Amino acid sequence: MNRKLFASLLILSFIFTSCASESSPGGLSEREAGGLVGGGLGAGLGAIIGNQTGHAGAGTAIGAGAGLLTGALIGEAQRRQKENIKKEMKQEMMQQQYQPQYAPQPYGQQPVQQPTYTAPPAGAQEVHTKYNPRTGQTFPDRYKYDPNTGEELQYLR
Repeated sequence: MNRKLFASLLILSFIFTSCASESSPGGLSEREAGGLVGGGLGAGLGAIIGNQTGHAGAGTAIGAGAGLLTGALIGEAQRRQKENIKKEMKQEMMQQQYQPQYAPQPYGQQPVQQPTYTAPPAGAQEVHTKYNPRTGQTFPDRYKYDPNTGEELQYLR
């Protein structure tokens, strides 16, 4: 009995470790890997419980099915969570990319203050000398970045 148990555990460990890699276990998705691990653990626990009740085969089958389902659900939840985190990080990076106050500053240097706006004298009209190449919108010379998108402005040619 002990030799059979040891041999089956050894074979199972070889099967599980042969599928392992750092990024994705054996090229399997998170759902498939979770189902594989859950099915194996469920079958093992089902066999142990089934052996105690006198129905090892039925316990193994029920445990494998329940473990497969549970493992697949957990694996799918992990995959969705990973996708959501990637999406949130991408959105945050896009927002920071278009905001000049988030530009990287050298260590120890004070952040650059944005120039304050001074209103032109009454009756004077501002000349628009800068533009946003993507939107085509023009701005006065005092603007360095497009206030709507955060993109750097260029001088009109």
